[in-house]
This record gives sequence, structure tokens and C-alpha cells, in this order.
Amino acid sequence: MKKIFIVFVILIIILLALIFYQKSKIVDDEGIQITFQNRKIFLSFSKIRSNKQISFTTNRNDNFNGYDLSSIFISLDIPTDNDSQYIFHSKDGGTLNLTKEVNEIFYLVFQQEADGQYIRLVIPSDEFSQRWIKYLVAIEIE
Repeated sequence: MKKIFIVFVILIIILLALIFYQKSKIVDDEGIQITFQNRKIFLSFSKIRSNKQISFTTNRNDNFNGYDLSSIFISLDIPTDNDSQYIFHSKDGGTLNLTKEVNEIFYLVFQQEADGQYIRLVIPSDEFSQRWIKYLVAIEIE
């Protein structure tokens, strides 16, 4: 019985160590992984904030301050044509495939929660916010 208890305690300690390691890794690597033509680019929160912040209103009259994703792509030498397919991935496992429509704008918006910041993809022309992504962590461009 004593051996089972010791093994159980050791397993709990290992599990807690792994949880703390994973949380520290997420805090250190805050940003978005972008994949374009076999290139992987890490876009940190500070790099996003180095772009011009824009105030905008969505079609359903929500006001936000955010960063134009097309401008960020241009600063990273990624073309922003309407033929590109964008695949957005969220931290919680959600995926959204989009083709940018003519004159459609995608924004990255920082939002705050009790345990830290996250990035949300906001598409102002989407009246019902069905194509918005919370906890954005990766973008693939094809």
C-alpha cells in the first residue's frame, strides 16, 4: 500500500511539473505562427503592436481597436491577393478556412482575460461574427 502511495505521489509531481512547463512555454511564446510557401514566421505580440493601430466599427456596430492583417502581411513580405486561401487556427482547436473577398479587411484585436491576453480575428463585414476567431495562434496561407 505504501509503494502505491509513493508511486501515485511521484506521478502527481511529474504531472504538475509538466503543466507548469507548458504554461511557461505559452507565456514566453505569445504570438501567431504564420506558414506561407514552406516558410514559418513567428509573429510576436510586440511585432503586431509595432504596426499602426486602427479604430474600426463592425457592421453590427461594435467598436474595436486593432491591426490590419494585410498591413502586417506586407511588412512580412507576404502578398495579399484575393486568390489566397487563409486557414486560421485557434488555441482551442477551432479552424476557419477563408478566401478574402474584394475589399474585405481582417483585423487582429487584442483582448484581455483574467489569465492574460489573446488575439481575436475580427472581420467587420461579418454581421453575425460567425467568421471571427478567438485565441488565434496560427495562420496558413495557400
